[in-house]
Amino acid sequence: MTDIRNKYLDRSDLVFWDDFEENELTDINIDKFGEYDLLHYLNDIESNGLVKTWQDICNYIINFPLCKNNFLQIDNYASLYEIGLAEENKFYKKNQGQYYTPDDVAHLMAKWAVHYDGYNICDVACGTGNLIFAYLDSIGMERAKKTILDDKIYVYDSDFIALNICKTIFIVKYGKELAQHVQFVHCDFLDGTISLPQNAIVISNPPYARIKSIKSSWQQSFVVNNTLEMYSVFMEKIFYQAEAAVILTPFSFLSAKKFAILRNLMCEIGTGFVISFDNVPGNIFCGKKNGIFNSNTANSVRAAITVFNKSENVHGYKISPLIRFKNAEREKVLCVDVLERTLPDELQCITRGNRPFKKVHKDLLEVYELWVKKSKYVLKDFLTSNRSSYFIDFPNTCRYFTTASSHKLDRQGSIGLYINNMAAYKIAYCILNSSFCYWWWRIFDGSIIYKKCLLENMPFPMNLITKDDEVFFETIFNEMSTREEKYIVTKNNAGMMQENIKFPLQYRRMINQRMLKILGSQQSEEIFNEIHSNSFFEEYRN
Repeated sequence: MTDIRNKYLDRSDLVFWDDFEENELTDINIDKFGEYDLLHYLNDIESNGLVKTWQDICNYIINFPLCKNNFLQIDNYASLYEIGLAEENKFYKKNQGQYYTPDDVAHLMAKWAVHYDGYNICDVACGTGNLIFAYLDSIGMERAKKTILDDKIYVYDSDFIALNICKTIFIVKYGKELAQHVQFVHCDFLDGTISLPQNAIVISNPPYARIKSIKSSWQQSFVVNNTLEMYSVFMEKIFYQAEAAVILTPFSFLSAKKFAILRNLMCEIGTGFVISFDNVPGNIFCGKKNGIFNSNTANSVRAAITVFNKSENVHGYKISPLIRFKNAEREKVLCVDVLERTLPDELQCITRGNRPFKKVHKDLLEVYELWVKKSKYVLKDFLTSNRSSYFIDFPNTCRYFTTASSHKLDRQGSIGLYINNMAAYKIAYCILNSSFCYWWWRIFDGSIIYKKCLLENMPFPMNLITKDDEVFFETIFNEMSTREEKYIVTKNNAGMMQENIKFPLQYRRMINQRMLKILGSQQSEEIFNEIHSNSFFEEYRN
């Protein structure tokens, strides 16, 4: 076996605990670990630092693998290490973009990776090893041992403490002799000297940190220079060097302008699918207990799982809608069969320009195509820079719906729109209060802010509007605009009261149904219920 570690780690600043014998265990140490708990752990970090604390824990568990202290069971190590990082440096984890993969998500990703028997399995940015251990668990003990013995397991991370914890877990689960066949690579994965082995299948949850400076040792690329996002550069390198991959990242690469070069690249190189998740009410990274700890590392990341296959003949990706789920649904949602059923048949292939991937539910594809293809205009065609009486105030944050008002709301963050004629004004007001406007945001964004440029480019079917339609929109406009004050709601946000409008649902439904008729769709407006829901399964919906 080629020892990659020796090749790349001949540096005094990199420490690896090869034999776990640096610190001889005393009777006091043994007694301490027998009753070790969270308080002991935090005290040790404060007194001895994170490195020494984990060196002692790993040393102990290697020597006493049958330890019955539940606190020191290896299933808890990922959560414990997260706690330790936060305790030693509350900003380190965030600055490094480290969000460890929850157990259930790791096992989900592993199920997509297990189809590649005989390949080298590489966990890039492995942390304490949740992904690689989920993979090995999924293929069974005998096949796992053979894969390890065949020198087919590679794990990469720049955090030598996490890597040593990963090595400790390997020794406990599979024995020291087998663990010696695992290639533990302590490195900056983006370094130009670091390469994946041939026939590599990658499972990865790369760091999400913003790049503050581009290192001279990195491979220079348009992705690095354009995005300045660590995860996208990891994705680029993996796409180039791996045969297949399952990668957990933020979903922002699907549509944000700066990731256009990455979207082009991934389509040129191969095929696969992407499943994206909202962060409310349930979140991929929280709401799940790991081990005996509540590792609630809540963050605002809206995540995506990309399943990639290198291909010369097939290109493009199936893209799921933006999936929402309640915590009570988590176990049922995070299943391969359930998630793959959300994928449309269409392969979206983007090989040039700044085209985003669209996140459209397969049941709504027909409506989307009618809306985009039949509308000869977009909203900005009816906007004017001149202040006029045809004013719409549009709050630029949304969660479950969008609203428009004919007067300025008392809130921070809104888009002021001036429409150039009365007929378009009343129609625009209605559409901005419909599911169509909200859906447009979900298709091409879905983060938290509704960007003005996205709103302005929303299809606007003025060419399809009949006189009867104008009468309908005028009637709805008059009812809603004169009753705005009645439906104002307030919410305290960051110490400030923010106004919004929550119209009765009947208005949205009437506008939706009229729009479907205008577009020539036979669908009922109930088809939009799913995009507004806070749950995945109907039985969990309010």
